[in-house]
Amino acid sequence: MKHSFLLFFLFISLIGSLKAAPVRFQDPVQPYDLFKASSLLEVKAGSVSIDQLLKNPASFRFVPTQHELIKPYHRQLGYWLRVDITNETDEDLFLHFVYAGTEYITVYEVADRQVLAVHHFGTLQSEKTYTYLKSNEVCPTQVRRGQTHTFYVYMQGVYTTAWPIFCRSTDNLLNYLHRTDLFYGLYYGFILIIIVYSLILYVRLRETDTLRYAIWVIFMGLQLALFRGHTNEFFWPSNPSIERYATVLAGITGLLHIPFTLSFLRLRQQSPLFYKIGIGIFVLYAIGILINVVAVSLQERAGRQIDIVPQVALLEGIFSISAGVVTYRRGFRPALFYIIGNVVFFASIFVFLVYAAGRLPHSFWTYNSIHIGSGVEIILFTLALTYKVNLLKRQQEEAVREQLRLSEANERLVQEQNVMLESKVEQRTHELNRQKEELQHTLNQLKATQAQLVQREKMASLGELMAGIAHEIQNPLNFVNNFAELSVEMLDELTDELQHDRQEAATSLIDDMKPNLQKIVHHGKRADSIIKSMLEHSRSSSGTKQATDINALADEYLRLAYHGQRAKDKSFNAELVMDLDRNMGTVEVMPQEMARVLLNLYNNAFYAVAEKARQQPTGYQPQVRVSTYRDNGTIDVRVKDNGTGIPRELLNKIFQPFFTTKSTGQGTGLGLSLSYDIITNGHGGQMNVNTEAGLFTEFIISIPVSK
Repeated sequence: MKHSFLLFFLFISLIGSLKAAPVRFQDPVQPYDLFKASSLLEVKAGSVSIDQLLKNPASFRFVPTQHELIKPYHRQLGYWLRVDITNETDEDLFLHFVYAGTEYITVYEVADRQVLAVHHFGTLQSEKTYTYLKSNEVCPTQVRRGQTHTFYVYMQGVYTTAWPIFCRSTDNLLNYLHRTDLFYGLYYGFILIIIVYSLILYVRLRETDTLRYAIWVIFMGLQLALFRGHTNEFFWPSNPSIERYATVLAGITGLLHIPFTLSFLRLRQQSPLFYKIGIGIFVLYAIGILINVVAVSLQERAGRQIDIVPQVALLEGIFSISAGVVTYRRGFRPALFYIIGNVVFFASIFVFLVYAAGRLPHSFWTYNSIHIGSGVEIILFTLALTYKVNLLKRQQEEAVREQLRLSEANERLVQEQNVMLESKVEQRTHELNRQKEELQHTLNQLKATQAQLVQREKMASLGELMAGIAHEIQNPLNFVNNFAELSVEMLDELTDELQHDRQEAATSLIDDMKPNLQKIVHHGKRADSIIKSMLEHSRSSSGTKQATDINALADEYLRLAYHGQRAKDKSFNAELVMDLDRNMGTVEVMPQEMARVLLNLYNNAFYAVAEKARQQPTGYQPQVRVSTYRDNGTIDVRVKDNGTGIPRELLNKIFQPFFTTKSTGQGTGLGLSLSYDIITNGHGGQMNVNTEAGLFTEFIISIPVSK
């Protein structure tokens, strides 16, 4: 039993120390595939060093390399490749690592368990001197004719299961590099031409599709340059850690493809449902990009990478082809090129993924399948855009031709219409002249009617004034009659006393008669003054300003208006409040016109308080307040009542001719209009109103006067 265990242990040690047959380099023209000839050891990242491998080779079990043994996107794992190379030529040999995006590659050349040379490569390996080694990872060897060296290759941060590693001679390597440089140079030159062409189309046509397309092509070129290490090579060779953030470029490229698709296929108009789906995919791309950026920033990519962009890209591919089919079936012919371009591109992606998984052999076509597919896609998209531009151009030309045809037809129609219009114009001109004469006649009649209405308004105010004057004259006439009758009786007594020679009694009667006669004279003059005021009011204004006592004018016409209101309504009663400025003095105004204005405002005030008294007969005391004030070259006359007020919506109409708030038959609507004209035009003043419905109304007259 003890011997059996020992034999088993020796067998296992022997298996672990076995090496694959060395690669015999015999033909300098041919490349030799080292991946198939190597053996593989999977370890925890950084846990095994070259010294450990050389000192205790039996402790590590290398197995024949197979694609299925490699786990991409696991940054916690590292892989050791071991391969022996025998040089049977006089050529210098090179190890050529075709770019696969691996983060760290370290090559140890060993002979007799001694490390002869160490070389460092990889996307995250800083390179300041030979930046071209980022996309062309080439390692020189020291294997000479007849020698056999062992190469240990450590890889960490792998992203594909396909590792194309070759041993090449100098000529073979240079030929390969020349071919690839020519291919990529032509590819990127083609990309640049498409970008410039699209931008020129945008500048000339202002077609936004071409601008969106140019931007997408720029990022497509950057993305494919990233896949081949060219971005790392040209943009950040000395700071390769930025390369991790460049992984979001695929998401940005897909994200930019969405607006181009929505605009080019006109999905907002052609298919609102697909338009909404496209917006949703756009949002998913944005979320995927954000997740990638956050994961890299927080260094959370030590394990399997969290990345939803590939799944969103697959969804976008299905969406793009489906949307193209829908719009093509609805008659948009350029969509056919768009559909074929997407199909070719996503087929090339599928080919590359199968190749990266090790299911297809390495070749120019499999390794560059995405570049070839994207190139075909860009050509087809350019054809689609050109087709669309030509289609729009033809539509515009047809629209222009149709517009010209319609213009010619319109011109003929205009000529015919001109002939008809000329005859109609002559007829219409004759009718207009006749209507003009009729309108002029009607206007003259309206002017005459207006003059009559104005005169009626003046006579109406005169009638109201007459009622007050009659009431005013009645009082002094009663006094004159009473004192005259008393004086007649006293004369009879005087005659009797003189006949009886009673001198003292006669003298006493004469003394008593003298006050009576003075009172007769006083009341007679009062009646004369009232009559003169009436005559002044009824007389047309001469337009001449006179020195006038505004306080007296306001007081006198307030009493006349009040008595006139009581003459019409015996039950009417109101409190009259006078607040007159004692420093008012005389003012140069047209007294007849001012009297007409005051009388109109008083009548309106009495009407307002009378209406309110009828609406609320209990608890209401009508009041009309008149105040005057003189200051800084201006006199103010205010007439305020506590009546019904004026609604706010009617304030801009109260000075319009024929507008009245009184019931039918109660007013002509010219009073305030004439008053406003007298104050503003006749005296250069202002007439304003302050009111609140149901509470009060106050008219304010302001007239400039000399100091």
